[in-house]
Amino acid sequence: MSNTLLEIKNLTVSVEKAGRLTAIVKGVDIKVPQGKIVGLVGESGCGKSMTAKTINGILPTAAKITDGAVLWHGNPNTETDLARLSEQKLRKLCGSQIGMVFQEPMTSLNPMMRIGSQVSEALLIHKLVQNKKEARAKTIRLLDEVGIPEPELRYRSFPHELSGGMRQRVMIAMAVICEPKLLIADEPTTALDVTIEAQILKLIKKMCDAYSMSAIVITHNMGVVAQICDYVYVMYMGRIMERTTVKRLFERPLHPYTRGLLASIPRIGKNPEYLQTIPGNIPEIGKEIVGCEFCLRCSDDERACFFEKPMEREIEEGHFVRCHTA
Repeated sequence: MSNTLLEIKNLTVSVEKAGRLTAIVKGVDIKVPQGKIVGLVGESGCGKSMTAKTINGILPTAAKITDGAVLWHGNPNTETDLARLSEQKLRKLCGSQIGMVFQEPMTSLNPMMRIGSQVSEALLIHKLVQNKKEARAKTIRLLDEVGIPEPELRYRSFPHELSGGMRQRVMIAMAVICEPKLLIADEPTTALDVTIEAQILKLIKKMCDAYSMSAIVITHNMGVVAQICDYVYVMYMGRIMERTTVKRLFERPLHPYTRGLLASIPRIGKNPEYLQTIPGNIPEIGKEIVGCEFCLRCSDDERACFFEKPMEREIEEGHFVRCHTA
């Protein structure tokens, strides 16, 4: 993957629990190429959102980066470690060059502010327009571009007056209003029905193409990855278990966890009364596992799985996996 826009190197994020630091993101390496969409996939609680929040510095107060770097290559001939920037410099860079779509728009939008004011706010803060009139005109054009009907009317609407799908479109408009180089979409289709989900995914892809943006799409849904992503990273218990192109992953999944995620996708013609699942649950944060983090739920386990952590190996060109049995 050449022309890297963002590179996360050996990232470790820890929280304090029972008087000691516990790693919840463990030595993560991710590359986001220019103009490509990267999927970060795994069950809830795997550390996907925590990884994304390190990029724009919105980690919870209890969490902190204890190792690694978040390298930004968005400015010509420069490399900036976002993990080491001051809050003021990070806010300035992220607000204009990195946009984010959060999981639940109803809790992310200010219920007391009109839609237009919330979308145009970033333009005014970062002084990307001359005045409020120019900001209003650009906001209305963008609301129309993301598929919101009667944008001039909706400009003055409050969040509760819009449907869930319309609110998510507003969130996308807020994220791309400054024409950023990177879009982070954290579970962008949560709580949406299948039809609206397809529309939102198509819109994200359209916005990336229109503004030549890269994107990180965080999801637990392999179907979402298949629709819009170029590369995919499979995450479990804060560790990247498998990474490759989307095409190669679907053709030849190597890690038992990846195969479990793919097998759990409902398929037309499959017995509707039988839905394959991954047995067990993700261990609680802080639980010490000597071997592979997935060994307690894995059907392919060997003795080494319980006593030795697997190292990441390149099985074929560009296809990496962290597994003893692959």
